[in-house]
Amino acid sequence: MKKYQIISLFILLAIVTSCNDWLDRKPYNILGNDDVWKQEDVALGVLANLYSRMPVDAFNKGGYHGEFSNAEYNMLISDEAMWSGDRNGLNGVRIIGGGVYNYWDYGYIRHLNLFIEKATESSLGAKEQLIAEARFLRAFTYFEMVKRFGGVPLVTKSFGYVPGEPVTELQVARATEEETYNFIASELDAVVDVLPADKNFRRATKWSALALKSRAMLYAASLAKYNNQMASPVVLPGKEVGISAGKANEYYTTSFNASKQIITEGGFQLNASYFDVFNKKDANEMIMARDFSAPDLVHNFTLRNTTPSLAKTENNGANITPYLEMVEEYEMLDGTSGKINFTDADGNSVHYTNVADAFAGRDRRLAATVLFGGAEFKGKTVNVQAGQKVWNSSTNSYETKSSNTLGEKDGEGRLILGLDGPSNDKNITNTGFYIKKFISTESGAGLITTQATNYWPIFRYAEILLNAAEAGMELNKAEAVGYINELRERAGFGANSIETLTMEKVMHERKVELAYEGHRYFDLKRWRKSEEVISGKQYHGLYPYLVINEGDVNHLKYVFEKVEPARLYEDKVFERKNYYTYIPTGAVSKNPKLVLNPGQ
Repeated sequence: MKKYQIISLFILLAIVTSCNDWLDRKPYNILGNDDVWKQEDVALGVLANLYSRMPVDAFNKGGYHGEFSNAEYNMLISDEAMWSGDRNGLNGVRIIGGGVYNYWDYGYIRHLNLFIEKATESSLGAKEQLIAEARFLRAFTYFEMVKRFGGVPLVTKSFGYVPGEPVTELQVARATEEETYNFIASELDAVVDVLPADKNFRRATKWSALALKSRAMLYAASLAKYNNQMASPVVLPGKEVGISAGKANEYYTTSFNASKQIITEGGFQLNASYFDVFNKKDANEMIMARDFSAPDLVHNFTLRNTTPSLAKTENNGANITPYLEMVEEYEMLDGTSGKINFTDADGNSVHYTNVADAFAGRDRRLAATVLFGGAEFKGKTVNVQAGQKVWNSSTNSYETKSSNTLGEKDGEGRLILGLDGPSNDKNITNTGFYIKKFISTESGAGLITTQATNYWPIFRYAEILLNAAEAGMELNKAEAVGYINELRERAGFGANSIETLTMEKVMHERKVELAYEGHRYFDLKRWRKSEEVISGKQYHGLYPYLVINEGDVNHLKYVFEKVEPARLYEDKVFERKNYYTYIPTGAVSKNPKLVLNPGQ
């Protein structure tokens, strides 16, 4: 029988050896061999291989963008962070191309279809669950495509070309955007009660099926509402792109009901520590995740994004550095603005005894997501200082003293440039901030040979609360605000800190709760906010300086300056064409039935 290669043995072993007992078996990479469908262990090995190919924008090395991981790309492309690593050209993602986020994998769809067909024909006792899991993976994959392209060809059987037969029979036209979302919902409805109802974040369950339905239907609802509110909606004549406004409430209701079922029946809860959600493998909040486990499936995100003072290798670290504007999204715990007070009403510098004082009293998610000067992490203090402000009595003014050497001190032993920068050099923060979220606390995680094994969230309970809040707000559900407040209480806010839920507050909470998890770019697109939020914006950093003024009350205190990082050499540009990714040229050349997307 013909063998169908699925994936390299290295990745197969990584998935198979790092997960639960169900995956602790020999990884088979043959779908068409009839012997596969006589032994459940072998079929499970094949299914494990298919799980490894899920289109998850995780932080494993490489990915769709080759030079850096999909996770890092997500963090750079909207309004969350800039690139401070090597190869400054990577800041060129600020100009968003029409082909960005191109994921078009009908090879994977074919293998899923073949798995479903072979399992259906088999006599395996567990075949119903195997089929349900493969259908979940297929629905997940179609969602990843529809959120990029709009309607796509819905292929539900494994085509095989026979020489001499017309190739046109293998060419499937695009479904409408609405039909594609409806197909995803129907697939999930068909499998949700077949999948197990236990907690297993490595494998599809009832709860991950409901989580996908919650997310996908929220996307469909948003597109139905907000695309049609545009002065010129983004549509195609055949509705491959564009959902009628009348479908919005139906989709919002479906999303809300799926979210609420997880909330009321799933037994999930928020981890008391926001940072531990991403650093420790706790199934209470995680519904589904890409599990990185040593020795075979590890990631280098910690190595590539740690601070210089924590780095264990040279020429690594500081790739993803948050913008000042992102840091200021985190409100004060009294509910006031998160704008950092580095100048007073008259424009004079505000002085701080310690650098970290400028970030005190804020939403706790900030300190769990971003490393700023003075923060304590892994037994060290983050040492960010851009230079000194030295008083010159002759000119009656302060002069800036800087250095190009990390950790350099003046003749009095006082620090000039911090061990962690900032600067406009590579592998040092260019904004004054480092990312903390996803940075592993494992011993040796910054070494290439030991790399990190924390996991990447695919679905977590916090997102379900946000989905329920957003859909509920759109449907005027009274309980919607409670879901947002539950998240805010973990972040340190008092009970019922928000009394009335608005779309602006929903957007804000999603931005800070789901920061750097790959949601922001697609959230802005489905709300049709991308042009307003992304295009033409100048982003900034915040640099601290030590005041040197003997005899003055502010001697050895700190002031801050807002800066425009030099390596941000052009503004982001988001155009109408970016609301939908271009259909790949290779796919169009093989299938002339494919209608091109707007602007393509």
